[in-house]
Amino acid sequence: MSKSKLKPMFVAFAKEAFRNKLEVFFTLFFPMLFLILFGFFFSGSGGYSKSKLGLFQSGTMDLRPIIEESGAWSVTIYETRDKLLEAVSGGEVLLGVAFDGAVIEYSYQEGDLSQRSTITMAQSSISAAVEKKINDAKTVIVLEKIPETAGRTTATDADYTMSGVIAISILSAGMFSVISVFGRYRKRGVLKRFKITPVKPMTFVLGSTLTRFLVSFVSILLIIFVSKLLFKTTFQIDWPIFLISVISSTLGMMALGLFLTLIFKNPETADSAASILMVIMIFLAGIYFPLAFLPDYLRVVSMFMPVKYVGELMRHSLGIELLSNLDFVVINLVLSLCGIALLYFTGRRYLKAS
Repeated sequence: MSKSKLKPMFVAFAKEAFRNKLEVFFTLFFPMLFLILFGFFFSGSGGYSKSKLGLFQSGTMDLRPIIEESGAWSVTIYETRDKLLEAVSGGEVLLGVAFDGAVIEYSYQEGDLSQRSTITMAQSSISAAVEKKINDAKTVIVLEKIPETAGRTTATDADYTMSGVIAISILSAGMFSVISVFGRYRKRGVLKRFKITPVKPMTFVLGSTLTRFLVSFVSILLIIFVSKLLFKTTFQIDWPIFLISVISSTLGMMALGLFLTLIFKNPETADSAASILMVIMIFLAGIYFPLAFLPDYLRVVSMFMPVKYVGELMRHSLGIELLSNLDFVVINLVLSLCGIALLYFTGRRYLKAS
């Protein structure tokens, strides 16, 4: 293969890629929309926030230190029972506790299902703590919390979300770019005219592929920079592993795009199918939230979604969640081989001279 032919081919595809507004949007700005949307949504959820509890007491025993000992509640004292009930009704506190020295009364707003489990657990734990204090019970079992991380760093919700944005960026750069090249060029007859040129099909394929790698890296570096600037992400990037993961993931997402171009002859149809598929994968492949949140049958469906494994590679290389060496090698090999095989097959099918 002549390097003199590959270089101008690469430059031409690079210029064409950055002039294509639709491709630039899906590759650069579409992931940025998700970054900003989900970033601001999760940026404040990394730290623990205590729930508000209102307390009115008329007995001799002070419940405040007993309740605060758990570390789960921010306690506000109210002078009368009526003021406590007003605070509960107005949403100033999640749970109201009234204690007269013998009986504990709990008050809360009905209908808030998202907080019902928290309130139920609070009632049980506070009642147990008060009974322990009254009966002067001795502590038999001492619980010690030993924090562990799933990766090389203690990741926040924002870190997990940003890794998902990077996976979506790779999906966009790989899938939509090859649909644009092979679908749009085939429809316009560019690929047929290319057959009579002296440039080999593999030069064409490599020129377009290297361009997509460039666009993908630009998008990823932009996402990492913005996420660190705006959301203070704590990535610990293992750069060799990260580069390997980006290359294999981009090839795998190219394979997905090429597969759609082979099924749908019209590039607009392939684009629409890719958009629908991307939305499905965003919510069912564990991109922005763990798969543990999904029902069992949807977890089985997620096993067949390629971007799930892209997300795992990104989280591994960013230090959020670690993979075993075997899983890392297998995922990279499968994604890379699928991309190379379909690029070779598509190039021979559409670019080989008759």
